[in-house]
Amino acid sequence: MKKSFVILMLLGFAACSAYKPLVPSQNDAERGAQKYPGLTLKDLNKGKAIFEAKCEKCHSLQRPFKATNAEVEKIMPKMAVKANLDHKSADLVLQYLLTMKSMPKK
Repeated sequence: MKKSFVILMLLGFAACSAYKPLVPSQNDAERGAQKYPGLTLKDLNKGKAIFEAKCEKCHSLQRPFKATNAEVEKIMPKMAVKANLDHKSADLVLQYLLTMKSMPKK
C-alpha cells in the first residue's frame, strides 16, 4: 500500500512538472495585437520567458491556463508583487497568458 502511494505521488509530480507553456507564433501575436495594439511576437516570447522563470517557483505553469481571463486579470497584480516583477514585465506576462488562453481550440 505504501509503495503504491509513493508511486502515485511520483507520477503526480512528474505530470505537473511535465507541462510546457504554449510557444507563441506570429499568428498568436497578430491575434493578441487586436487586444493589445503594438504587441509583437518578441513581446509574447519575453512574457513566456518571464512566466517560466518567475511563476513556476510558486505554482504549476498550467494553473493560469485553467483560470478564467477575469481571474487571471484579478490575481496578476498580486502575483507580480510576489514574483518581484516590474510593471512592464507583469504586463508582458499578462499579455502572454491572455493571448495564449484565447488560442482557438483544435
